[in-house]
Amino acid sequence: MGLIVPAPTPSADPRARHLRAGLAVLGGLVALTLASGGFVAGLDAGLVYNTFPLMDGDLVPEGYAMLAPWPRNLFENVAAVQFNHRLLAVTTVALTGGLWLWGRRLDLAPGARRGLDLVLAMAALQLSLGIATLLLVVPVWLAPIHQAGAFVLLALVLWAMANTRPAGP
Repeated sequence: MGLIVPAPTPSADPRARHLRAGLAVLGGLVALTLASGGFVAGLDAGLVYNTFPLMDGDLVPEGYAMLAPWPRNLFENVAAVQFNHRLLAVTTVALTGGLWLWGRRLDLAPGARRGLDLVLAMAALQLSLGIATLLLVVPVWLAPIHQAGAFVLLALVLWAMANTRPAGP
């Protein structure tokens, strides 16, 4: 950064380094959740278990581990693929909220604070889009919006990371 866009202002708080590491973990979790969404789409898993938060009345669906060998469930079992995507999505939002709360207590540069705010807002919107897509049984107009939202969230996490840098060498 710096040739086209000015370099971000460093944060006064040295703990910004740890927050940035937390954002890196969040970025990995967003990418994993995005990939798991690809399995949901590929198996048309969104067309079943159209309730939230329970799946067919259970927290963990009955057919979660029905395929053998067990690792096949992660990629080929509709119940497991959808459950895993839900679990990853909720975990992503929880981590986002935790990082946002932590960031509120640090002396961050305005760009870093704005980045955290945008990541939190997009994570909440993305979860809402996913739940709506599921409850409405994957309408053709809403599914690609949810998929695009995943890429926007990942981009915002990367942008927040770029803007969350500590002062010093």
